[in-house]
Amino acid sequence: MRIQQLRFKNLSSLHGEWVIDLTHPEFVADGIFAITGPTGAGKSTILDAICLALYGRTPRLSRITKRDNALMSRQTGECFAEVVFETQKGCYRCHWSQRRARKKPDNDLQAPKHEIADASTGAILETKILEVAACVEKLTGMDFDRFTRSMLLAQGGFAAFLQADSNERAPILEQITGTEVYSRISIKVHERARAEREKLNLLKTEISGITVFSNEQIEQMRGELIAAQHHETELTAKMLEAGKALAWLKNVDELRNEIKLLDDEEKKLKVEREAFEPKRKHLLRADAAAGLEGGYATLGAVRKQQDEDQRVLASEISRLPDVESSVRQLESALRAAEESVEKSRCAQKSAAPLIQKVRTIDYQLSEMQRAIKTDAAYCRKMADQIESDRKQLTQQRKQLETTRQELACIYDDLQKNSQDGQLVGELAGIEARIHQLIAAEQDIASKTAAQTKIKKQLESEAKKLAECADNSAVRKQELETVRKQIDCQREVLGKLLNSRHLREYRAEKDALLREMVLMQKIADLESERMQLEEGKPCPLCGSLQHPFAHDHQPPVNESEQKIAALAGLIEKAEQLEAEIQTLETAGQVAQKGLAVAEKNEADTANAIRIVEKSLQDITVLLAQNHAQCAELRQSVLTKLEPFGVPAAVVLDMPQIFERLKKQMRKWQDNMEKKSVLDKQITELEANLKSGTAVLETREKVLLEKRAELSKLEKNFESLNLERRQLFGVGHPDDEEIRLEKVSTAAESVEKKARQSWENAKKQLHAITVRIAALKSRLDNRNNELEALETTFLAALRAAGFADEQQFVASRLTVEDFRKLKAEERALDDRQGDMQTRKKDRERRLSVESEKRLTVLTRETLETEIGALEALLTQQREAIAELKLRLAQNQQAMERIGVKQAAVNAQKKECDRWEQLHALIGSADGKKYRNFAQGLTFEWMIRHANRQLQKLTDRYLLIHDLEQPLELNVIDNYQAGEIRTTKNLSGGESFIISLALALGLSKMASNNVRVDSLFLDEGFGSLDEEALEIALDTLAGLRQDGKLIAVISHVPLLKERIGVQIQVIPLAGGRSRLAGPGCRRIEQS
Repeated sequence: MRIQQLRFKNLSSLHGEWVIDLTHPEFVADGIFAITGPTGAGKSTILDAICLALYGRTPRLSRITKRDNALMSRQTGECFAEVVFETQKGCYRCHWSQRRARKKPDNDLQAPKHEIADASTGAILETKILEVAACVEKLTGMDFDRFTRSMLLAQGGFAAFLQADSNERAPILEQITGTEVYSRISIKVHERARAEREKLNLLKTEISGITVFSNEQIEQMRGELIAAQHHETELTAKMLEAGKALAWLKNVDELRNEIKLLDDEEKKLKVEREAFEPKRKHLLRADAAAGLEGGYATLGAVRKQQDEDQRVLASEISRLPDVESSVRQLESALRAAEESVEKSRCAQKSAAPLIQKVRTIDYQLSEMQRAIKTDAAYCRKMADQIESDRKQLTQQRKQLETTRQELACIYDDLQKNSQDGQLVGELAGIEARIHQLIAAEQDIASKTAAQTKIKKQLESEAKKLAECADNSAVRKQELETVRKQIDCQREVLGKLLNSRHLREYRAEKDALLREMVLMQKIADLESERMQLEEGKPCPLCGSLQHPFAHDHQPPVNESEQKIAALAGLIEKAEQLEAEIQTLETAGQVAQKGLAVAEKNEADTANAIRIVEKSLQDITVLLAQNHAQCAELRQSVLTKLEPFGVPAAVVLDMPQIFERLKKQMRKWQDNMEKKSVLDKQITELEANLKSGTAVLETREKVLLEKRAELSKLEKNFESLNLERRQLFGVGHPDDEEIRLEKVSTAAESVEKKARQSWENAKKQLHAITVRIAALKSRLDNRNNELEALETTFLAALRAAGFADEQQFVASRLTVEDFRKLKAEERALDDRQGDMQTRKKDRERRLSVESEKRLTVLTRETLETEIGALEALLTQQREAIAELKLRLAQNQQAMERIGVKQAAVNAQKKECDRWEQLHALIGSADGKKYRNFAQGLTFEWMIRHANRQLQKLTDRYLLIHDLEQPLELNVIDNYQAGEIRTTKNLSGGESFIISLALALGLSKMASNNVRVDSLFLDEGFGSLDEEALEIALDTLAGLRQDGKLIAVISHVPLLKERIGVQIQVIPLAGGRSRLAGPGCRRIEQS
């Protein structure tokens, strides 16, 4: 990570907007530059701006919030910090800002804003405060704490990495060197090993849960299955024979029942045919009448049409007189409506000129009225404005008098406290000396406390040394006792075993047990031995020799006695071995305890030597600090005497400084108020002069406007009187609308009357035409009707009907005719079908009767079949159960084979991961990470030692063997004594911290590369020679492309470093920057 540019505004004493370009050629050429200036001028503010832009906080302040911002310059309404930095991932711009409401110095603080963007494209990456911090950490690989311990070493925190414990160093090394991957690997290995182990246990559990049958059980079930299947075949054959006989009996009974039912149905059908006979005759007559339906329909239609025309003709003749009367009445109404329309048009034409004249007068009156309202409003507004101007002038005169009195008071106060003006230039120096005095007093207090603590520690370590010596003696005695007990037990065990091994006795016992089992089996075969005959083979083994026949049984009691004796001896030996093993374990514990006790004793003795040296050093430093503190106090009191603080009086320094700050602020506030009041008086006097002139002008304009308004009102009254005389108070538009409505209504009435008259005339003409047409049609149709009636009567007689009445009685509707015809056809079909079925059933009954399949009754066969079905179902269930058990057993054996193969494969995989887990796996990732970071830390110590050798040949850094991330120092000037980093002096801590910082900057991972290093103070603790060596070392880093910034007020450092950014104090507690790449941006 490399800082390229810094831009900030209104931070502490650096008032205004400033830009520092760290890519300036002078910075690049030298690789090292100094930030110089007096104490309190604002050197560390530059580093605060970098931290503020990146992380929204500084090493000296916690988070800056809406309630508190001690960094914003006084009497300003906004501040910001912006840094452009470059990493391996790209170039980015990070901006932090905060302002007061409306950017006014006295308003409330607003919430700060923070954003990060791509410097090349300007694209915003994050704008939320928490997300910006996370984004900066992701891009740089460092959070705020890691940044201030490896790249920006601020005041009071230069030795932070040196003084950090193992847990604090680990994440810094992890981010800087990229070793976080080892933690993830360790955790992944632990999780994978656990997962593989769980898989193996799960597979074993699954196998143990699968049960299978033995071979004997399988063979037994197969035999049962074959027997059951044979029995099933026999039962099925019997059931088929019984089923055939039962079906034959059922078929014969069904045929007889069907023949009986057909006889009954035939009798019913005969009755139905006799009942249908009258309907059959009617159907024949209707069939004959159907042939005459066409002629009869034509005759009926002509008769119907003739009757309809006669009815319509009578109706039209009766309406004719009424229609003629209506036509005459409507014609009279039309003439009256036409006369009304003519009258309304004449009235409308005569009123038009008057209406037009009244309209012109109304328009003139409205314009006059509008002008009167406008002028009246203007006059009222002008009068109000004049009154307001008079009040404002009175108020300004009072304010001017008050301001002059306030200015006189401020003049008096400034003359009384004129010496406070010197505080503007001298307060920063006084503050620096007071801070130095307070720091010296705090240092004395801390060193005094440390001295007391070291004395107590020395007493504690002395007691601890005595305790460690006593503990070592006790541990030695315990170890000697255990060793004697072990030798005694081993001697007893050797005598018991009689120079043999215990495994030999166990093997002998096992052989005797097997022999005894065989003898017992031989003894159990007594009945078989009694049947053995000499020369004939044994039925069990086939041997012709029978050594144990009859009374030749082997002895058993002798073997049992030997086994019992061996068992007792083995038990005693095993007990002795367990006791020896227990004693050996106790011996190992005692040996370890002795080693720990001796180590503690040596460590305590070494700690006593270190504490004594620390006590001597801190006593000398304490005496020096007391002298420096007295000198500083006298210097501060001399400085304070001109400001009313007596030199002989010892007061609370922070309280005095706060009082001086209040005096200076009061003097500055009075000066600012004086300037503001002078400006206000000038403005008030000018405003009074201009306000008086404006008031006189407005009063003159108001008088002129009121005269014009009076004249306009008189003209309005004259014209309004003329209008009332012509038209009254009515509106011309209303009169015009009334006349238009009268005319429109008359025209509408005339139009409706004309339409009604024309409709009536049309209706009269239509009636006359229809009457003539109907009379003509009736005359013509009379001749046609007579001819049709003669023809139809002749057709009736030919078909056998006497007259039209008999024909009408014989007619049937189409639906009735169809129903009777269908009923007749259905009766005939049923007759034929019934005869066919009866013949078929009688033939089939004859055939079935000849078969004679059984002599049993139907009930007997049904009972026998039910019993056979029950037996067959039971047998099939047994077969299915046997097949299922065999199939399940086969599947279980196949599953066991598959599972066992999986167990073997999983066991290999589990062993592989268990071996890797034993090496590097852990749940928290520490095992592999600590190993890797130990190597990384050792490599960093090598880099730091190279830099340390350039600074001094006295010290050498090493890591603790027991705690790999703990640091110790070898002091070559004290015979190579190993010292802890906790008791180093200020100069020693600075030199070693500088070497560590340079070592860290040498190391880089894919995540972090430290290309910029900022060092704030710390050089004051070095002598001239050490300072010269440190500066040479830092200057040599430019060969690696690094940029080093040193902040200090040490004179030799300012002379030694050519490229400098100077922080120059100004009046009023403000400062300015001067140097390469520095410029102030003036506000437009």
